[in-house]
Amino acid sequence: MKKNLKVAGVILAAGGALRMGQPKLLLPWRGETLIRRSARIASHCLTTVVVVTGAQADNIQQALTGLPVQIVHNPEWANGQSTSVRAGIRSIPAHVSYAIFLLGDQPYISKELIQSMVNTYALTHPTILAPYVRGKRSNPVLFDRSLFETLCELQGDAGARSIFAQHPPTPFDWPDERLLFDVDTPEDYQRLLGDE
Repeated sequence: MKKNLKVAGVILAAGGALRMGQPKLLLPWRGETLIRRSARIASHCLTTVVVVTGAQADNIQQALTGLPVQIVHNPEWANGQSTSVRAGIRSIPAHVSYAIFLLGDQPYISKELIQSMVNTYALTHPTILAPYVRGKRSNPVLFDRSLFETLCELQGDAGARSIFAQHPPTPFDWPDERLLFDVDTPEDYQRLLGDE
């Protein structure tokens, strides 16, 4: 087993939240905004956490005040998710062996999940590791450094999943079905508020 592997977290927080109609990552839940919750949980587990901002950059930066995260603004965010993936990867320190890409609108990502993915990578070194809940792939997704350049070649609104045909993820079974839930619409948020 390799020793002293360093991991980074990249939280993609640049989108305009068009389906929500308002900045969803700034919505409160359980006493904090969704983006602060994601960044706080990631920073508990990972040595480096990069938050890529775009729309609402100033407000998101303010929401993260006091957390040990690096904020990277992506001025090209409107050109698609690939630009944020690229901005995140280019901000990862050279000593990092792999990165976990997280989405700020998944409120049920837990420290236990992130730590389990880190432990699994340390033992098996998959090129890509993704959680699966009852056979359905979810996020966050872990990428080995060997794929960073490939991710940087993505264009437009292509997210990292567009490389899965050439590089199938290693499944990581996770029992909590709530991991499949994300906040895209006002109705999603109302459902979330029912679990305060």
